[in-house]
Amino acid sequence: MENQLFPIGVRRDGSYYTRVEWASHTVEDPCIWVLNVIDDDVERNGGTWGANTMGPADVVLGFFGESQTVGKVNLFKNVGKDISILEELAKTINIYVSNTDEPRNLKTEDDKIDSVKWEKVATVTTEKSEGWQEVVLDKPVAAKYVRVELVENHGTAPDLPWTEINEIKIFPPAK
Repeated sequence: MENQLFPIGVRRDGSYYTRVEWASHTVEDPCIWVLNVIDDDVERNGGTWGANTMGPADVVLGFFGESQTVGKVNLFKNVGKDISILEELAKTINIYVSNTDEPRNLKTEDDKIDSVKWEKVATVTTEKSEGWQEVVLDKPVAAKYVRVELVENHGTAPDLPWTEINEIKIFPPAK
């Protein structure tokens, strides 16, 4: 594997390189900052995307202007900080794609995610436990952008409004 070549835009683990294009929720604390969804740090206190809401919260990932064929999405469920509880994990997650340039219009916190036409490709129910969850799409889809919507958490009290996930990796279809 030492001299193995990978296609441009593909990481050694086979996932696509992505960048965060827009998010509905983020904060300054790096432990709950939205850019953690593309980071490889999956340790407690290493960082999650902690959306300060009971849900929904959205993040839009892009492939640097390219269209890619998406076959699966891996989600790392983690609540990040030692004081966080598993009830803060996202319980229901919707995954959407767009193969147009419309998502480029999302620029500020005032922009509305539903101003863009999205195709829903999966609804995921997660277990209340940390670790990876693989989501294989029913059929591969072409996408310039992938939207991940954290719909709700596992049931925190109203005074703990957090819905969290850690890392999101997007893969081509299996061969």
